Amino acid sequence: MAYFSYNKMKKSTVNYSDSTHLENITEFKRSINADIWLLVVCVIWGLSFPLVKTALNDISPLLFLSIRFWLGALVLLPFVRGIKHQMNLDRLLRGGLIGLFMFLGMLFQTFGLKYTTASNSGFITGMAVVMVPVLVVLIERRRPKWPVLLGVVFAVAGLYFLTQPQTKGVNKGDLLTLACAFSFSFEIVFIELLVKKNEEFFIALAMIVATALLATFSSLVFEEQFIRFTRSMVAGLGFVAVFCTALGFTLQTYWQPKTSATAASVIYTSEPVFAAIFAAVILHERFDKMGYLGAGLIIAGMLITELRRKF
Repeated sequence: MAYFSYNKMKKSTVNYSDSTHLENITEFKRSINADIWLLVVCVIWGLSFPLVKTALNDISPLLFLSIRFWLGALVLLPFVRGIKHQMNLDRLLRGGLIGLFMFLGMLFQTFGLKYTTASNSGFITGMAVVMVPVLVVLIERRRPKWPVLLGVVFAVAGLYFLTQPQTKGVNKGDLLTLACAFSFSFEIVFIELLVKKNEEFFIALAMIVATALLATFSSLVFEEQFIRFTRSMVAGLGFVAVFCTALGFTLQTYWQPKTSATAASVIYTSEPVFAAIFAAVILHERFDKMGYLGAGLIIAGMLITELRRKF
């Protein structure tokens, strides 16, 4: 009887160990998939830069944002099944909060560009990669693993060489862009904290609608609206509405909670790399030597971050 009990207990222990091992493998695969899909999102967002730059010759920036997000919401709406069943105040508030910080990031970045250079704006916006680990420690009381922190260092260095910001003192545009970086940092952390399983489509829709409402209000209050329906403007607006907004933010809200916020912030630093690549292809802009170094450091930072799975 004792022998039978011992064997039964041993078998149970083995099964428990096997179950834990399978769970670890599943979590590992999920995290890898999340990082890959977030990288795909960065490719899509990177392609939008030269298209938006061209489109903004024919439409005011906030009006562009307003139409972009309303169109994105309309594209996403048919894919959100049982929207009345999913709708409640809690989900609307969580989606709206994420949308608020997403919009603030875009608003501060847009107005900051009036007073600072594009290189400064790109570098300071990318500093969200430094702010996210700090917010993770303060809000979640969780210390990121050392490979992730080392990846952050490489990513920041890469952003510096890629953008080559001017260092002639801090101006109003730099401060506005710093507020943009803080806003995007909160957005990244809140996506990890507030998005729950099986509600990603609805939260994405709530984010997009909240941003559309805020962009519409800001466009009416803060800018002189203008629009010319040229082919490049319509094409750029259509691309960012469908792929960058409806598809991009849905992929972000679905996959980012399956990895860490800090790791995601490092991956997001690849967006300006892809933007520069597509700008070279479409607008015939070119990297210089420092740009190549910066892109290489950002890629190295992403690869180093992947080492977190082994520690």
